[in-house]
Amino acid sequence: MNELRFTVLGPSGCGKTTLLACMNEYFGRVMPGAFEAGDPEIFRKLSDAYANLKNDAEDNGHELIFSGGITGTDEEKQYPFTLKGSRRNVPIRFYDFPGGWIDLRDTEKSAKFSRISETAGSSSVIIAVINAPYLMQYDGKYSSYAGVNEIEYVIENSLSPDAGEKLILLVPVKCEKYLTNGKYAEMLRDAVKRAFSRTISLTGSKSPYYEKLALALIPVKTMGNVQLSRFEVREGNPLQVFRRITGSRFMPEYTDQPLRYALSFLLRQYTKSKKGIFSWIFGNGNLDDIASQIREGIREDIRGAEIIAGRELIGLPEGK
Repeated sequence: MNELRFTVLGPSGCGKTTLLACMNEYFGRVMPGAFEAGDPEIFRKLSDAYANLKNDAEDNGHELIFSGGITGTDEEKQYPFTLKGSRRNVPIRFYDFPGGWIDLRDTEKSAKFSRISETAGSSSVIIAVINAPYLMQYDGKYSSYAGVNEIEYVIENSLSPDAGEKLILLVPVKCEKYLTNGKYAEMLRDAVKRAFSRTISLTGSKSPYYEKLALALIPVKTMGNVQLSRFEVREGNPLQVFRRITGSRFMPEYTDQPLRYALSFLLRQYTKSKKGIFSWIFGNGNLDDIASQIREGIREDIRGAEIIAGRELIGLPEGK
């Protein structure tokens, strides 16, 4: 393996590709030249997905049944890119797996599940995309649609006491309604922490992964100008209906944060040991310039956000 890997997990329709599209647009705009697409055609699809999402969000209609992004398929997607420092480049690859591949109703030893577990196991970072309304509305009546059990199962199967440090990011999306005030944001944080209690327990002092596992919760707004209105149940399945905020424009917020945390984690590992496990990638080049740009943009004032474990592993000083 001659690259750093990120695995993105979540059930079908949760917003994985939408999040990647928003991250791609943000960094292409704010840090041009810092990222180079390994496959321009694939990243053009992300740009197209972002444009479609923006059109949906700013349509003249009042309501939107959330289905933005790239239409799901039964094939994994890979997004290779290069992080470019002044004297050293870092090859990175995102893996985005179809949500149905982690359905525990199928045999747990299927080739598809094994593919996810293998990739997650070799990934330095796992990003769990969480469809927040399923956890928050109707006292969690539809929480099973958030795929928590499936995500946690993959995470647990990706870990090994003999492996190196790993970062897990819990990323609730479609959070516009819940980040409007501190009370809602606190409720969101508590709901996610309850749902992922097994994952959080892996960071405890009695866990074999203690001090090797970093864990952070980072809610994001993938549209910014819509809020959940209601659920509509069609053929037994709940669909989320969003209402556009009158006069508002499409404005995602915090979508850069998951990647900033992930890259800070990786760059801290490089700084810690240039002759360690990443030496075959980084060589002796200096990445201080790009590390500073990444970390300066990390925000810990986001409502509902929390570094649950491994602050030092992420490369953040106390009180940042």
